Amino acid sequence: MKELIDEYKKSLSLLRRSNISPIHGRSMISDTLWAIEYMETGRVPGKKWSVARWSREKREVPVDPFLISRFLKSSDSVKSAPDWMVQLLERLLSSLSAREREAFRLVRGHCYSFAQAGELMGCNKGSVQNLVRRAEKKIALVVRKQTISERESLGQEV
Repeated sequence: MKELIDEYKKSLSLLRRSNISPIHGRSMISDTLWAIEYMETGRVPGKKWSVARWSREKREVPVDPFLISRFLKSSDSVKSAPDWMVQLLERLLSSLSAREREAFRLVRGHCYSFAQAGELMGCNKGSVQNLVRRAEKKIALVVRKQTISERESLGQEV
């Protein structure tokens, strides 16, 4: 490695002495300096903090295992959610409009950002945020009504 670094340093001195156009010469010189520093230190030059020093939350990307299982060919298939849970989710989502349901599934179910969901739906980020907010309010209302009706059927006070 030492020999390679010495060769790069010789090339750098030749570049500095050459009569290359300033635009191309500067970029070649800066690229050579970058390569030399990278070989000497073992880290990407110019960056104070590497990715390895980021917090765990910034390095990890949340991924839904059910979505990943579609792309993996494995003998161990991911078990789907229980039937009662699927029925409950379908009942909750049936109270939403088609656009609210689509926005809610993209953002909360498939972990898309509001901007990404907006691109997929053909609207802007703020519209998706409003759709998801309204969907969450409607779902909370349905859950509350269901809880109240269950308490009333059991004879408890609300």
